[in-house]
Order: sequence, then C-alpha cells, then structure tokens
Amino acid sequence: MRMLHAVTCLVAAGTSLFSGASLLAAETPAVDPQAIAALEKMGTYLRALPAFQVEATTSDEDVLDDGQKLTYAGVTKLLAYLPGHLRAEVVNDRFERMYLYDGSNFTLFAKRANFYATVPATGKILDLADKLDQNYGLSVPLEDLFRWGASGWTGTADIKAAMKVGPGVIEGVTCEQYVFRQDDIDWQIWIQRGNYPLPRKIVITDRTDEARPQHVAVYKWNLAPSFNDAAFKFEPPEGALPVKLTQAPADDAGAQ
Repeated sequence: MRMLHAVTCLVAAGTSLFSGASLLAAETPAVDPQAIAALEKMGTYLRALPAFQVEATTSDEDVLDDGQKLTYAGVTKLLAYLPGHLRAEVVNDRFERMYLYDGSNFTLFAKRANFYATVPATGKILDLADKLDQNYGLSVPLEDLFRWGASGWTGTADIKAAMKVGPGVIEGVTCEQYVFRQDDIDWQIWIQRGNYPLPRKIVITDRTDEARPQHVAVYKWNLAPSFNDAAFKFEPPEGALPVKLTQAPADDAGAQ
C-alpha cells in the first residue's frame, strides 16, 4: 500500500478507537486542537532538520478477491541531506530497490532484476517526489516525512476527526499517541515526547475496502548521520543493465 501522497496520509486507528466510550466523551470535540497542534509541531521540527537517517520497519496488507488478507514485511533505510539529496533502500517480500538523488539526477535500481534507470532531476526532494509521481507514477520512499509541514502542506485541512489518546512507548521511546480520520482512511501516530517530536510509529487503515487493510511503519532515527557526496551517486554494479524509465500508471511504473 502506498503511503499517503500528501499526508493527507498518516496513520490508521481501529474503528474502536473512535467508538469507545472511554475515549469519546460527549464533550470531546470532533477535531481536538491538541492533536492538530502536535502534527504541526512535528512537521515544523522535521522541516528544520538539515540531515537525517531513518530506518522504517514496515508491514502491509493486500486483500485477495475472496477477502483473505496477505501480509508482507519490509525495511526501508533512508538518508536525506536537505534540501536536495536522497538515498533510500527498500527491501520487502516483493522487491528490492534503491533510490538515489544527488540534486542533478535520479536513479532507480531494481537490485534483483539488476536493471537501473536514470533521469535528470533538480530541486528539492519534494520537487523530485512531484516529478516522479506526475511523470512516472512513482513515489519517494517515506515521502510523507518530507511533506509534513512543508510549504503548501494542507494535510490538517482534510482531517474530519482528531484525538489525543495518551502516552505510549515505541521501541523504548516515550511518545504521545494520536488518532485521526479522513474521508477514506483512519490513521494513528505516535510522536516522541520532549524536544525531538519525531514520528515513531504510524498505522494507516484503508476504509474504502471492507477488509480494512493496514500499513504499519515503526521508525528508528539518527539525526547526526555520517556521509559524503558519494552516498547519493549511483555506480552501476557489474552486469547491471540500463533501462528507460517510461511514463506509466502508478501500479505499473518503473523497474521491478
């Protein structure tokens, strides 16, 4: 499942979180200002980071025609040097890919197939994300980390319900848990307490499917990564074949 393209997309909470009497007292507003403020604070903090490294352990569900769910796991490792350098490696049960952006060129490398495609690209990481989506139906891994709080971000405007749940612990880190509802999704997020309001876990539930498939991601952060320019440049491995990145629908685009 692709993570919200505008953060419109963020986190899913089970329906019971919105119906439990213990959480929804009559006086509780549909959109709790504290929850919205927490998202905005997180976005502002992320925008201020000059560089970061994050590892996301993910779980996704697909729904078969008969309603049965298939779950597949993955890991995404991402290094960002703002505003315009990105390195990401995505490994899951279905594919293994590398994304490299050095501010001048973007390369997608399909490791298992040993194919790669390079296209010219300039600007910020968000400019790259927009170009890949519009021209090739591709998305940047963990794209919402770059969209939250960015100029023109309107994610909170689409929220129909928002609530602060309370404290929680993710991978030993104390967080505050929030739940949100939008037209087609429910989502849930755990944000680190204190001076480093980082997202630590996200759960997104698709309400357009009666089976309610979910995407789950747990994040580990490094805010002082060590790297050099070579980290963002692609050196084709032996035998790798160049291919053309052609325009196609999102489900079919790019090397597999």
